[in-house]
Amino acid sequence: MAVTKTNTQVLNAVTMTAGAANVTTSGPAMNAAYGGNALVTLTNGGTGPTVPAQVQMQTSNDNSKWYTFGPAMVGSVTASAVTSWPIDIPMGYSYVRFVTGSNTGQNVTVDIDVNVVSAI
Repeated sequence: MAVTKTNTQVLNAVTMTAGAANVTTSGPAMNAAYGGNALVTLTNGGTGPTVPAQVQMQTSNDNSKWYTFGPAMVGSVTASAVTSWPIDIPMGYSYVRFVTGSNTGQNVTVDIDVNVVSAI
C-alpha cells in the first residue's frame, strides 16, 4: 500500500540577515494529515556568524494559539558550516510554523521543507 505525501517548501534558500528581527513563517495545515516530518537546514557563508542562527518549530490546534515544539535548533558559528535536522511531526497537530533568526555578524541561509502524510 502506497503512502501519499505532499512536500511544502516553507523556506527555500532564504537569507536570514545578520542582526535582523526573527521571522515567523506560515506552514502547511496538517489538520487532515497523518503527521509528517520537517527537514531544516542552516548554511553559513564563508565567514561564520558571531551568534549562530536558530530555528524554533511551533505547533497549534487552532492556528492562533502557538506552542513551542521541542528545543530550538541552533546552527554553528563555523565558516561554511551546514547544520541540519529531521523532525518528526506526530499525528494530532493541526498546524506548524517556524521562527527563524537570532544570528549576528553574518548572514545565514535557511531551508525548511515539510512533508505531510495525507493518505495511507
